[in-house]
Amino acid sequence: MMTKACPMGHGPMELKQQTKTITFRDVELTVAVTAHVCPECGMTASDVKTAGQVQRQIADAYRAKMNLLTGDEIRSLRQAKNLTQDTLAEEMGVGVASIKRWELGNIQSSSMDNLLRSYLEKKYVCSINTYTGNRALSLPRIKRVARQFETILGKRLLKKGDKFLFLAKYLWYADMTSFRELGKSMTGSTYAALPYGPQLNNYKDLVGEIKQSDELASEPLSDGEIRIIDSIAKKFPNEKQIYDAAHCEEIWKEAPTGSLLSYSLAYRLTEIQSSV
Repeated sequence: MMTKACPMGHGPMELKQQTKTITFRDVELTVAVTAHVCPECGMTASDVKTAGQVQRQIADAYRAKMNLLTGDEIRSLRQAKNLTQDTLAEEMGVGVASIKRWELGNIQSSSMDNLLRSYLEKKYVCSINTYTGNRALSLPRIKRVARQFETILGKRLLKKGDKFLFLAKYLWYADMTSFRELGKSMTGSTYAALPYGPQLNNYKDLVGEIKQSDELASEPLSDGEIRIIDSIAKKFPNEKQIYDAAHCEEIWKEAPTGSLLSYSLAYRLTEIQSSV
């Protein structure tokens, strides 16, 4: 390694590790950083290599404090599942460049961290989870989510003779956003790309059973799920707004008619922002 000279003319500097307290993204961090130190005057300096190491150390300290996977954790979990970067990227529906950046030190968002964990922290990666959002289908819970929307919106969505043309859009946004932010869907529903927007897969067979189900028999909604439903209801207070929004989503527009919409694409939602 090339020796760095002290700018004050005191001769060669020594490469040492120092503990520093810094503020990064409004978060106070204690980080062990590597730098060139003058043994005489104590001046510190860095070069391209040590500067890059410091940036990674700061990023990983921040991720650890914010409960995000660090670069080494992402790499170790991926390798433990015998997944290449390309395979993981394909499973998640993201570019391989994103996987490489996260492993090298770039900080992922909370929603992308949840998506990473949904693939890396499970005992196995099961393709069906891509379409159920890591939760078993629950018809009573679909009804519970629908009732929660009704309470906030102050209107009926479970209407007699209704084919879920609008309700399905509320459910789709709730499930996709929950997967994006909490790591699993609310209802375990699968959704198909139909000409009139995202719709419950095989909805014709499910509508009657959902209406007759007992929502009280399902798992109560968590605070996080209620927060997501509330944000969607406030964003789209009437049916036309959420219908139009769903038709603006690229993940629906790009999908072949009749194909299932993967939860792995939830991070690409554009009409409802992350509430994390």
